[in-house]
Amino acid sequence: MFAAARAVGLCALAALATGAARAEDDPVYEGKTFSQWVGVTQDEKATVRQRALAVEALGKLWITDPKTKAIEHVAVALRTDKSAAVRAQAAIVLAGLREKDMETYGAKPLIDVLKTEPESRVRKEIIAAMTRYPAVCAAGAGSLAVALKDPEPGVRAAAAEALALAGPTAKSTAPDLIPLLKDAEKPVRTAAVYALGRVAPEGAGTVAETMAAMLGTEKDLDIRRELLASIGLLAEKSGAVVRALTAALADKEDDVRRAAVRTLGAFGTASAPAADELLKMAMTDATKDIRVDAVRAFGSALGPTGVKARLKEFRALLDPVKEPDYEVRLALIDEIAALGYEHLGIDLISTDEAVKTLAKETISVLRLRLADPQVLVRKAAEVAIRKIEKKPEPKKDPDPKKDPEPKKEP
Repeated sequence: MFAAARAVGLCALAALATGAARAEDDPVYEGKTFSQWVGVTQDEKATVRQRALAVEALGKLWITDPKTKAIEHVAVALRTDKSAAVRAQAAIVLAGLREKDMETYGAKPLIDVLKTEPESRVRKEIIAAMTRYPAVCAAGAGSLAVALKDPEPGVRAAAAEALALAGPTAKSTAPDLIPLLKDAEKPVRTAAVYALGRVAPEGAGTVAETMAAMLGTEKDLDIRRELLASIGLLAEKSGAVVRALTAALADKEDDVRRAAVRTLGAFGTASAPAADELLKMAMTDATKDIRVDAVRAFGSALGPTGVKARLKEFRALLDPVKEPDYEVRLALIDEIAALGYEHLGIDLISTDEAVKTLAKETISVLRLRLADPQVLVRKAAEVAIRKIEKKPEPKKDPDPKKDPEPKKEP
């Protein structure tokens, strides 16, 4: 197939060269005319180095004088030259094209040649050229899927990263990416995880659960981080995924715990089974920022009703002796304030004494924070008390009988 393409390309190259020789304006680069450089690219007696230099020169001539159509000769060299070094140089030249020129002159040859190119090093340069522009990656998703099976790990990883740039338009390549999750090479596994989180694959739930299962066995920190990022992007909230994320809350690495707690927080009430572990993290994690995130995620997981049922535990954490970091106290107050009059303030007038007592105790604890050592906590407590105690004004419906205000003339 490659030999046939080369024969067709040589015919095209000869035709282009003839046109070049007839051009009235034959620009010069490094002591040779455009026509001479074209001649070198088609001269089988020229050395590999000479042909590679000629391809590079044609790229320079294209920049200075696009009328020469020099870039078309570069594309022919990519398709037909018998040397991998020359074809790789052609791909490098095409990688330098501006977006509009890439669309017109570079995308098709790069995408077409990637399917049939026999040398891994050339395929790697072609993929590097494609990744300059996500639209080219999207158009060439099929060719990139073929490259996922390349014997060279660097090519497999580059192809996966290019598919990630293509995004959801490359969702059909997910079945080709999934086997790479078990690849022997770390860069390939990392790239596959990264891509699967961004191509929006069909059957995203199965993909998310596969990656969630990997969290429990993957030893490499970088890959665990990437797994969490992709699971978050897929936003599949099955029980298996939530359980895996909950287990990751105990990871020894800060980055993993932080990513796990933030992903659970983004899942909303689907994360309710993780609430106890999130609260434990809010109380005990050694890293302040993670405790803050755990407070937020706990509130998100349980919603107003669930938070209200756990207010006794929340109130205990507001004591600066128990929680010296004011940022955590701020987060706790914000979650209590979010209950507002609707969920907590109305209890202050409840006929159920137990309900009323709980609300009053919460207000009392918030009032203590009006004397907090940190001014931001004092201000937050003031706002929280106001939100809880003040019944919001009812919204006024517009009077349907009232004539609408006449439009002003321009």
